[in-house]
Amino acid sequence: MNQARPAPRETTHGSWIDGGWIDGDSSFAVRNPATGATITHLPAAGSEDVDRAVLAARSAFTAHRRATPGVRAGWCFSAAASIESHADLLARELTLEHGKPLADARAEVASAANGFRVAAAAVLSDTGITPQVADPGKRIITRREPLGVWAVITPWNFPLNIPVEYIGPAISTGNAVVWKPAPTTARIAALFKKVLLESDLPAELIQLVVTDEIEVARHLSAHPGIDAVGFTGGSAAGRAIEHAAWDKHLLLELGGNTPILVLDDADLDVAAKAIAASAFWNAGQVCSAAGKILATTRTARELANRIAGHADDLVAGDPLDPRTGLGPLHIPSSVDRIQRHVDDAVSRGAELITGGAVDTGAGVGPFYRPTVLLDISHESLVFTEETFGPVAAISVLEDESRLLAAANAGDYGLVGAVFTRSVDRAFEYAEGLDVGLVVVNDTSNYWELTIAFGGAHGRSSGRGRLGGAYALQEFTQIRTIALDVG
Repeated sequence: MNQARPAPRETTHGSWIDGGWIDGDSSFAVRNPATGATITHLPAAGSEDVDRAVLAARSAFTAHRRATPGVRAGWCFSAAASIESHADLLARELTLEHGKPLADARAEVASAANGFRVAAAAVLSDTGITPQVADPGKRIITRREPLGVWAVITPWNFPLNIPVEYIGPAISTGNAVVWKPAPTTARIAALFKKVLLESDLPAELIQLVVTDEIEVARHLSAHPGIDAVGFTGGSAAGRAIEHAAWDKHLLLELGGNTPILVLDDADLDVAAKAIAASAFWNAGQVCSAAGKILATTRTARELANRIAGHADDLVAGDPLDPRTGLGPLHIPSSVDRIQRHVDDAVSRGAELITGGAVDTGAGVGPFYRPTVLLDISHESLVFTEETFGPVAAISVLEDESRLLAAANAGDYGLVGAVFTRSVDRAFEYAEGLDVGLVVVNDTSNYWELTIAFGGAHGRSSGRGRLGGAYALQEFTQIRTIALDVG
């Protein structure tokens, strides 16, 4: 690592393209969601900047595509070390710009560093396959080769960790990346790029395009110089990208409305604690957060009361205060959607156990009280749509025979959860859920970077898989060489 370089500082830089930071003809504001104050203004890239970034990434890919797996893994290990050496700076900036509590920001920075290490380990452990063939004079070699230049478009809810889920395996497998972060977390993205410039990872392999213009993002995803698109975000945006980038390899991690099944034999203390974590962590702004919680008449009210106890114990306020467990919503307009979902549920007969309104005492930002609703109608918005806020909505069913049908209703299929004391029943219900990942007896937000993550086929939660060795299949293509040895 180049230790002699000066440490990164707070940045007003925007895009890093073709060897340097660029200015723009227009700019946009980045704000602190907890206070509403403007942190800075960043220059906005335009479509011509995308053209330059794609061309530079193509040149970088050509220059480095023959680097060995060991060399590429070394770049990733160096990137991880650079992130860890600037962890305090990154965590504080992440908290100021996103609004998540500082402890959660520190955990995200650590996860981002680990993401590069996991990507390195995955490529180093890939052994390849030597097929057996009928021709005795042939020897067959199969090898993974990079796809080329990736457009990586990432959201604001985990502005460091989610990008690394794409960038880590992209770099470790030999690709180049044009990264467009969400505009509301563009400043931390620029700081992250500065941190990576301190590592041995070749700078030109990651081009950073910062903008708040939708048309620029569309230009990137449909660009003829792009070979593959990685996107995490809402299902509607994912469908638009799928349409625009129909001729490219697509890795899409989209929306979820997590079904959580609480069987009659579940430990309600365990279930309530885990579901509260599912619903309220990161202010509910997680694609795997609690969506439709399903319980029977035997346990539903007791479950709701216990979740409400965890909700009422959460301290909302200044995200930099170590006592804070719940920060503001990142996007102020999210309050309208969440309130509409809550009001709709109550209008259809749901009981409001706790919360259900903006927390005016937590600060000037858009703080929403952690909310528990009981007896949700299956026509309610909280049952059919992704609320993306700190809401635990419990549907009550007469008996367990109805749970799976209710869980699988709708278009989403990302993550599910089951609570039971029985191993047999855990497998029965886990195998019956039409989702990509099922968590048993823990928060639905549980995931590690070595585990496959992605939506079930045929649903609106995306395509492809992130995570460890599974990501290798997305970021590479197989080349087969048949050698005649006589």
